[in-house]
Amino acid sequence: MFFQYHQAMKSATVDKVCAKYADKGVKITMKPLHDHPEMLLIEGDEIAFEFLGKLFLAQAKAINGCGFSIEPHGPGSAFFRKRSTVGIYLHRLPCDEPRRRV
Repeated sequence: MFFQYHQAMKSATVDKVCAKYADKGVKITMKPLHDHPEMLLIEGDEIAFEFLGKLFLAQAKAINGCGFSIEPHGPGSAFFRKRSTVGIYLHRLPCDEPRRRV
């Protein structure tokens, strides 16, 4: 079972993960926590967290760039609930462009 999972994740890309989950009704809420604005609330059901987990793993193995983002008011907005105020920018090190500031 581990081997099958490892093989599947080896070829997964963030774009493939997004495409796979696009029609599954994934809805994430991301916003600062009301009583603790220095903390980020990431809220969703089981499928939303499965999507996020696979997205992180795909970015860890990405061969087509060190950064990927989805936003509530931009690319990937279908994955966010309307009350979301922040998106996700995944930046894997080492950076493909060391002079770029994130």
